[in-house]
Amino acid sequence: MVKSFREAGEIIQYKELLRNLVLMDIKKRYKRSALGFLWVMLDPLLMMTIFYAVFSGLFGASVGNYTAYVMSGITMWQFFSQGTKIGSIAFISNRALINKLYLPKSIFPISVVASSFVHFMFALIPLSVIIIVSGTHLSYSMLWLPLVVGLIFIFSLGVALAVSTLAVFFHDVIYIYDVLLMAWMYFSAIFYPLSILPQKVQILMSLNPVYHYITLFRACLYDATLPKTEHFALGAVFAVAAFLIGWSIYYRNKDRILFYL
Repeated sequence: MVKSFREAGEIIQYKELLRNLVLMDIKKRYKRSALGFLWVMLDPLLMMTIFYAVFSGLFGASVGNYTAYVMSGITMWQFFSQGTKIGSIAFISNRALINKLYLPKSIFPISVVASSFVHFMFALIPLSVIIIVSGTHLSYSMLWLPLVVGLIFIFSLGVALAVSTLAVFFHDVIYIYDVLLMAWMYFSAIFYPLSILPQKVQILMSLNPVYHYITLFRACLYDATLPKTEHFALGAVFAVAAFLIGWSIYYRNKDRILFYL
């Protein structure tokens, strides 16, 4: 446990490298794109347009302000999905640095999740515009946003640590996780209200961590209501559990990563 905390201290010492890795990841994503960093804001808008065109006729009547509802779900989902999907190859894509230099290897999945956080912050701009234009009234519940974002950041980091470590030893994990993410998205109530699901499925939904984070996020912005304690409690439990499991998987295998890259 002491050695585990020691690595956390090393990450702080390498904060300049962490910052550079985040910047490099952002530049790499949009290097050959004509619109460049604007895609950070355009991507969720395009996804929202697709979901709205396909599903508004089905669910629009049962959800007030459907555009803001979908956009808020997409924004939070992309924060999680991008961070963990790209994070799944964090060690593999940085094998050159890992093979040449000594540094805390956990810095690579951390940098990817941190990069997704930067994207998330910029994606809040079009979301805020949609919320304001659509007539949704903002309230003091927005003050809970940092805590909500902190929970999904910790959860995403735990998942990224676990998946990226396992992917070093079993490359199939990358493809399996891609498929899992697709199913996960459709089971997170992003474009449909929970009320349309049967009661048994609604109970099962409570086991989906991302559903709780999206619900909390919507409570702060879309619903403008005080987030429910049960979502905070379950969200915190899932976040801490995911991080501890992810860190444990990484830490037990970190010395073997170098030999499998």
